[in-house]
Amino acid sequence: MDVSKKNRAPRPREILEKELRVIKKVNQAISLTPDVEAVAGAVLDIVLTETIAQNASIMMPSADRTHLEIRAAKGVQDRHCHYSEESLGQTFPMGEGISGMVALTREAVIIQNTVSDPLFQARAMRVKVGSLLSMPLIYGRSELVGVINLSHAEPEAFTPDDLHLIEALLPSAALALRNARLMRDIEDINRMLKVELSMTDRALEDFGKNILKVFNYMSIGVLTVDPSGEITTINNKAIGLLHLGTGASLAPIVGEEVMASFDREMPEIWRDVELDGHVLHMEFSPLPVKSSLQILICIRDVTLDRFKERELVRVKDQYKDMVEKAIDAIYIIKNGRFLLINKKFQEMLGYAQEDLLGVHFRHFITRDSLNSLGEALRPTTGNTFIPHLELQAIKKDGQILSLEISIGRLKLEDALCFVGVVRDITSKKELLSIKTRFLHVASHEIRVPLTVIRGYARMLSRDRECALSDEKRECITEIEKQCERLLHFSNTLLDFSRINAGGLNLHRQSVDLYRQIQHVVRTMQIKASDFGVTIAFEGDPTIPELSIDPIKIEQALYNLIDNALKHSPRPGVVTIALSMGLSEDDALNRILNQESAIITVHDQGPGIRPEEARELFGEFFVGESGRAKGGFGLGLAITKEIIHAHGGRVEARPSSAGGHFIVTIPLNRQDDSCILDH
Repeated sequence: MDVSKKNRAPRPREILEKELRVIKKVNQAISLTPDVEAVAGAVLDIVLTETIAQNASIMMPSADRTHLEIRAAKGVQDRHCHYSEESLGQTFPMGEGISGMVALTREAVIIQNTVSDPLFQARAMRVKVGSLLSMPLIYGRSELVGVINLSHAEPEAFTPDDLHLIEALLPSAALALRNARLMRDIEDINRMLKVELSMTDRALEDFGKNILKVFNYMSIGVLTVDPSGEITTINNKAIGLLHLGTGASLAPIVGEEVMASFDREMPEIWRDVELDGHVLHMEFSPLPVKSSLQILICIRDVTLDRFKERELVRVKDQYKDMVEKAIDAIYIIKNGRFLLINKKFQEMLGYAQEDLLGVHFRHFITRDSLNSLGEALRPTTGNTFIPHLELQAIKKDGQILSLEISIGRLKLEDALCFVGVVRDITSKKELLSIKTRFLHVASHEIRVPLTVIRGYARMLSRDRECALSDEKRECITEIEKQCERLLHFSNTLLDFSRINAGGLNLHRQSVDLYRQIQHVVRTMQIKASDFGVTIAFEGDPTIPELSIDPIKIEQALYNLIDNALKHSPRPGVVTIALSMGLSEDDALNRILNQESAIITVHDQGPGIRPEEARELFGEFFVGESGRAKGGFGLGLAITKEIIHAHGGRVEARPSSAGGHFIVTIPLNRQDDSCILDH
């Protein structure tokens, strides 16, 4: 958070006069009680008048106090305050988002630049927010009345002086809003009581009869006992569960400990009692409606529920033991904080379990990695899975680790959670760096003599005065051809070394994949005609746009189609198809219901043997049929890296009826407003 000061701070006397004026206005707003809408509108008018804010809103806790809801909002251009007892727009869970964090910590926050500040959540909004000021409305010591938010379209709009000014009105504003809501609730209760008390004697008599019917036919057992445990009233369900009637004693079933607690001041008590092979859940509470004390007891048969709970605990213990002994580091993050980490994860970072659980993950990764993580997650919504993401982590001793992580995002118990596997690839990166340097040097060393040889060969082939026989000219032409082939190999080596050096820097943009494949097919048709092959494309033009790097995806498609052309008979057909659906072979994406764009490339060549299908995407691997075609074994390896960088998969299907390649790229849908958890 940037809380930098401005040079426009007013003089101390002006600040004091302004604070007194604001407090006076808020005290005047208290007189509008019990009109909550009027009080809220008056508070918003004050903050919009006395600060540079362009828009202001008041958020209040929901009925169950688990979420914040926008109840009042106003902009400088609005004539009237917008107010509703239900949320005017988005809701924020307690502890999540800027407002949720302010509500939880009871501390004000200034966001000076929403574009660069990681705390700001990029929800779709009707107004532009460049900077934000959020403050809690607290009554007394800790009662949360609400959160007041001020925003401006430009960054760096608010100063600490604005914060101090608004803090001066917060106690009075909280008191005014709380009293207004309280008095309105009292009025509502009074109206309800008047309606209830206006019932006629006949209505009360009918009501009593209906209650008796309901009592006897309730789906849970209900009974009352006196302090000695003797049953005074009991419904049909309780009779069936206990096999007891009015006048019988409940003491032998509930035990002396529960009997001793029967008192007018007794708290509510819960007990599970086993009776005739069944588990009965009994709830006890005092019912002082007669001259003598009565104890109300509700009974439910929970035999099946308890069995399920025991099985769940057993399965949970087995799962926890399996995770703890896994050879890979495993984590679960909830609300940005570690909820579960296994022993391998602790060993990898050098921390004990108590040092990690409940701590925010941002303390253990570098700032650049935090930005990379945000860029990877921001375009996606809902349940999703992102594999092969490389980050840098900080060990307890300060050492920097290179990690490859997978991230699965899903909702557990209405909370956003991240689960996945982490692998330490520090040693692999070091070896990769050595290999990359070698490839880079080798590529340049190959290019220098090849360029000289090709130059002399071209000079000889174009020198008409040179007395060369036709046979020698054919040899020179072959030298040129092989030089071109090796130079192409050198360029491919350079591309591959760049990928190994720093991974792929994706420049994502929203792309119509159908149109892009059409463009690639049109470009490759010229080369296909030289091979005597036709390229056929069929696809679904309604597939949503994808957030991808169009240049990198084109390169991957060129490699796949070029590979298909090389292995196609003459004449032949290469078929390319585009569709949308769930990947059959990706179990996690199917669990998360993550749809993908599916691209298939099918040729009529000799096919792919099962033992070669997995190896085709390895570095420098050339299949049996590829050796005759003069392949280098790098095109498909580069394709795999490009598709993996987009969170997708590419595979070769074993077949004796032509080569069959399948590419799946997750659809990053924007159907709902996306929010990046901080």
